[in-house]
Amino acid sequence: MYLKEVAMILNLPVSSPQRGFVDHRWLSAYDASMATHAMMPAYQVLYYGFLSTADKELYKEPLESIFTKHNVNQTARARGEVVQDKLAKKGMTPQGRERKKRICQKLWHEETTTVLQLSLYKGVLAILKDYVMIFQGSQTLVHKLHDRQLELFLACLACFVKAEHITKLSPRALRELVLEDHMLLPSKDVYVGQEADTFRSQNPKHALLVPFLASVRKAYITTAVYLQKKLPLNSPTLIALSALDPLLRGHSQATLQLKRLSAMLNPLLPEDQDLSRELVQFSVDLTLPRYKEGDGMVDWWGHVFHQPGKYPALSALAKCCLSIFHGPRVESSFSLMNEIIDQRSGNMNVETFNAIQTVKYVLQSRGQTAVQMFEGSDVKFGESLGESFSLQDVVNDGPSPEEEVVHPERPDPGEAEEAYHSDVEAHGIALDDDLSHITLTSENFSLSGLCEKQCVLLKFFTVQ
Repeated sequence: MYLKEVAMILNLPVSSPQRGFVDHRWLSAYDASMATHAMMPAYQVLYYGFLSTADKELYKEPLESIFTKHNVNQTARARGEVVQDKLAKKGMTPQGRERKKRICQKLWHEETTTVLQLSLYKGVLAILKDYVMIFQGSQTLVHKLHDRQLELFLACLACFVKAEHITKLSPRALRELVLEDHMLLPSKDVYVGQEADTFRSQNPKHALLVPFLASVRKAYITTAVYLQKKLPLNSPTLIALSALDPLLRGHSQATLQLKRLSAMLNPLLPEDQDLSRELVQFSVDLTLPRYKEGDGMVDWWGHVFHQPGKYPALSALAKCCLSIFHGPRVESSFSLMNEIIDQRSGNMNVETFNAIQTVKYVLQSRGQTAVQMFEGSDVKFGESLGESFSLQDVVNDGPSPEEEVVHPERPDPGEAEEAYHSDVEAHGIALDDDLSHITLTSENFSLSGLCEKQCVLLKFFTVQ
């Protein structure tokens, strides 16, 4: 509440404070850096109230500079002082007092270091974010993976390495590159973000610059070595997939890479077709439309597919490659798995989870909810279109007590039976302490007031 009011006093866009980031999701560090940098003046005004009397006197002038910079009138300043006085009188636990002390240390006592670090995060992580966002859309860009990875690696190296040592290297040479001191840029030229670069040029002999720039160089080298290890910079598969780009059609190297790609996917191609002849004809086919950068690649290849008998083997090859999915739903599938199977939910085998995911996919692909899909009297419990359905089938779908499936991260039932208990608040079920199995039973199944003529997708856990 107070933060929102202070932000309004300073005429800043109000945003919720970022309480840190998730270690294995590095883009959250970028989001936290952007939000913290934007709200830092508001944080400083707010946490000024938690400073000691001596520190308030020490930082009184910088506080006035913040008000002046944001054109805060006297009435608004007075209101800000009221908020600070209330915070100064606020009762806190020892843990809360320690936390406020740490934040004040970063905002006021170490303000310069904090600004320098935020500048670096904003600048460098933006490069990585640009690469990630390319493949978050719905367009198939598997033919761009190789080029984009090279661009990302070169962009990161260019932040601290002299360009002449990297621009003319092949993917294999980049993969095997060993960074030496004579290849690195001087500290005054290393990329550190806009704010940090301004500070460096205005204060070249500042005491904080030497340790900051030393840590930046170390971080750059560590990041480059990690990317060099993780990115398949010299992957024959990704290089061959690049030949799917219609812009490369008519080039001899594109034909060669498509032949290599066909060798990798040979079991998926028709055996009675001459792909080499098709590639020769394809490279000079004047009937195919011109392709411009930005056009939909799948749409362009559709013109190839819709020529019956002309490119049967090439069409099969292209379809196999264009079906390689790299979008955000690949990772989100694993996130959904964690929402369904965790340390506190019931046992579930792979077949049951697969069935749940299949139903969700079908509903999403049709743009319908379960109620919309099964609405009407044509589908009821006990009957369907050509196949009977019963609750007992649902009950039997899960593992039996003898086939119990234990989550890999869950302790053995004999060691910690409480790990098998469902969340009482989430499910509204009172559990007995001696129960160790969660199973599906038809006795406790109910439609919960839903119309009897509507078959809906139900997920339920009850206790036997």
